[in-house]
Amino acid sequence: MRRRSRLPCQHRERKSKFVDIFRTTPVNTVCPNFYVLAHADGCSFAPQCSYCYLKSSFWFLRSPEVFTNFDKMSVEIKAWLARDELESYVLNMGNLSDSLVFEEARPLTVALVELFRAEAEAKGRRHTLLLVTKGGTRECGPLFETAPCRNVVVSFSVNSPEAARDHERGAAPVEDRFEAARQLKAKGWRVRMRIDPMILGYDYGWTIEEVKALGPERVTIGTLRAEHSLPKYVENGLFEALVPPATPRGLARYPREQRLALYRQAIEALRGTCPLGLCEETPDIWDALGLDKAAKSCNCGS
Repeated sequence: MRRRSRLPCQHRERKSKFVDIFRTTPVNTVCPNFYVLAHADGCSFAPQCSYCYLKSSFWFLRSPEVFTNFDKMSVEIKAWLARDELESYVLNMGNLSDSLVFEEARPLTVALVELFRAEAEAKGRRHTLLLVTKGGTRECGPLFETAPCRNVVVSFSVNSPEAARDHERGAAPVEDRFEAARQLKAKGWRVRMRIDPMILGYDYGWTIEEVKALGPERVTIGTLRAEHSLPKYVENGLFEALVPPATPRGLARYPREQRLALYRQAIEALRGTCPLGLCEETPDIWDALGLDKAAKSCNCGS
């Protein structure tokens, strides 16, 4: 397999919080609140995914940044692990960057797994580290050599192979992401899958069947969407089919019936396999698909 390139990254110490609550925006979406682990800003997959919201979030960065002061990070994580009555017991490592893309530039994941093994699993805590990645067997290498921890979840974002070749060229090929997911699941790791974002004009039949065959603990499905400032950073016309949001802080989306058609293909095939959820979707879409929006059984939920 051709070795994929990486964008260069800056190494620095983080001065602000490593662990903080993220509350869902916009407010009319069905999403659980969760905590963010700010281990890096930006992503070094090269090229970056066409639709990535980090292009507008970190427009000011010359290159991705990774944070190196693990001692400070560890102290904050331990303090979070010791807390009860939290808004969420999920610490999401994939909100500001891919969770595993920087492992070669700055190894971190194994240390985090061992921290959760000692401070969460061994103590019967429910706190969970969520790794979210478009990586494959290369990025998951450190996890293959580490015993699974029940307080760590690995969530793979996958797409149609054709859509990935057009819009996710720097990430691992979809086939390789599935291979990494299969290997981790066979070793006893908790694995979730995201089919996101589904893009009009691509066939998702193969991807859906691969997800079903894998049998993950949870599947989340999303369609292409964009925050108001993102389209100006994307020049390939990808967002032209989206309807502008009704509110300034809303998301541009495909028209309702087009979203439902994309979702139904996956929901009908996967219903009964495992809990299903939608990513950043509105309550009426959950209702139309017969999904339990109160459960919020999507990627970032407990």
